[in-house]
Amino acid sequence: MKQIKTIKIFFVDFFVIAIVIYMLLSILTTENGTSLKVLIGANESVLVIFTAIILAGLEVTFRFIRYRQNKKELDLLSKKLSDIAEGKKPGHVLLEPNDPLYGMSRTINTLENKQHNFTKNFTTQQRGYFSLIEYLTTGVMVLDQDRKIYMSNHAMSDMMGREMNLKGQIYINEIRAYDLSRLIEDSFSSHEDQHGEIRIELTNKYVDAHVVYVPVSKRHFLVMALLYDITELKEIERMQLDFVGNVSHELKTPITAITGFSETLLHGAMDDAKALKEFLAIIHKESLKLTDLVEDILSLAKIDANTELDLKEINLREYVTELLKTFKPQIEKKKIKIFVEISEDFFVVMDQNKLRHVIDNLIQNAIKYNNFQGKIWVEATSDAKNWTISIRDNGYGISNDKQERVFERFYRVDTSRSRDSGGTGLGLSVVKEYVAAMNGEIKLESQVGVGSKFIVRFPQTMK
Repeated sequence: MKQIKTIKIFFVDFFVIAIVIYMLLSILTTENGTSLKVLIGANESVLVIFTAIILAGLEVTFRFIRYRQNKKELDLLSKKLSDIAEGKKPGHVLLEPNDPLYGMSRTINTLENKQHNFTKNFTTQQRGYFSLIEYLTTGVMVLDQDRKIYMSNHAMSDMMGREMNLKGQIYINEIRAYDLSRLIEDSFSSHEDQHGEIRIELTNKYVDAHVVYVPVSKRHFLVMALLYDITELKEIERMQLDFVGNVSHELKTPITAITGFSETLLHGAMDDAKALKEFLAIIHKESLKLTDLVEDILSLAKIDANTELDLKEINLREYVTELLKTFKPQIEKKKIKIFVEISEDFFVVMDQNKLRHVIDNLIQNAIKYNNFQGKIWVEATSDAKNWTISIRDNGYGISNDKQERVFERFYRVDTSRSRDSGGTGLGLSVVKEYVAAMNGEIKLESQVGVGSKFIVRFPQTMK
């Protein structure tokens, strides 16, 4: 086709040139008035044809060269536009100012610059958004309208217990939580947001799930699943319910005893001197248990309410000796020997009130759960970073399987023995809370039939 077109152009140029030459020969004359046509004579036709062929050939050749040059420039500009459309970064096309395509090349170069700047800004923003989503503690998963995973962050994988950033995968094959899948499907079918609290069985986490329908255009939309980890909140709720239940149970026992024995006395038992004395002793004992329980509960409340430390320098030996005086009746009753192995110049900077609760409870336990004529040792040591106080007894001791639970609220190692001793099950939990409030740590070493040793370590510098 190109050859035929070239031949047509050649013949058109040939005839036009031939006609022009013939007309010029007829018009042009010499100085004496003789026309060139007459001078040439019989060779006129040959000369015209030959000249027309040469000039037509030159014209076609010039056109062909110009066509090839323009085509090359157009191909270059076309390739640049294709590269821009594909997001590539081609180099600038540089043409001479007098080139017919110079204006187009400048426009394309300007377009390339704007497209590059737009892509750069978009990429920067996209990376920022993705980084923000990746570091969110909220689990995020975005699905396209074909139910394929578009993106998912690390928190989502942690909550689900498996890798979820599987772009292009059908979400239903990756999510192993029926309740979450149901919420997502409800959002797909209703085109509305969904919400619910669900439990992920694989990780045993409770999450507050929000499934958001996001319309992008009339025909396109996304679905975003947002998971908020509420496991800790659920655990706090459970602990609160357990605490209320345990408190109610612990309060019910002494109140029931006090109510029962007082009613018995009111119904005539007070006339019996022996029964009166016995019942009053029981009522007094149960009221003391009730008082101890209330005091322990109030202590726990005070710890949560007052987190500030009132720091003062204390002579630890004198401080412990003074505290032991309050236990003199119990010590003398069980004929227990106390050994205070603390140097006279042992000074610490502590919150006296909080430290008193710690030492009081530990000494009280050492007395309660000790043998008749038992022994108690109170020792203190220090180094450059920490100081330690330990309270050891040769009493009942605690088995290994129960040592981890002794600091739980309302936990008793031996229920019957603890109740007989007046224990509330809150003492050691109070101790642990106060120790934590003073940036310390507590541990237990115990053996059944040998005794127990509670070791409390505090930093030398309190904050």
